[in-house]
Amino acid sequence: MADSHPAMHLHTVRPDDWESHRDVRLAMLQDAPDAFWFTYADEAVYDEADWRERIEGAWLVQARDASGVLGSAGLGSHWEPERATVATLFGMYVAPRARGRGVGEALVHAVLDEGRQRGKSEVVLEVTSNNPAAQALYERCGFVVTGATHPHPRRGELHEIEMVARLDVG
Repeated sequence: MADSHPAMHLHTVRPDDWESHRDVRLAMLQDAPDAFWFTYADEAVYDEADWRERIEGAWLVQARDASGVLGSAGLGSHWEPERATVATLFGMYVAPRARGRGVGEALVHAVLDEGRQRGKSEVVLEVTSNNPAAQALYERCGFVVTGATHPHPRRGELHEIEMVARLDVG
């Protein structure tokens, strides 16, 4: 590798990874509080059992290098039963020190690949209206704006923009 960055690799998060998941999750909630539905205060009180349960309830991936966790993303089944073939990308985060290194693209592509392997036809996400960099990342990775928006959970001047990536399954 020509650059000075240590090699990045992707790691599927297991319940025994609860401490690294907790650490990156709490960091993202502090660093970008408007980007996530839950708050630092909501999740800082979780104990080990809570973190393990959260990991077991979804598919999570971390980007790591020799310095530690660079970012994280998750894939969950859509919560509406009539949308069983739809998965949701959530909890997308790249640490400030790792931005501009392709970490976000690697995480998004890992989530899309997992959705494809699970037979999903599309992956949806919501991006906060004050985050054009994230929206541009998702567009580079094949997501398109659906036109649907939802109110931000805490800030009335913001809204969540729905985006979708259609998957070629099979």
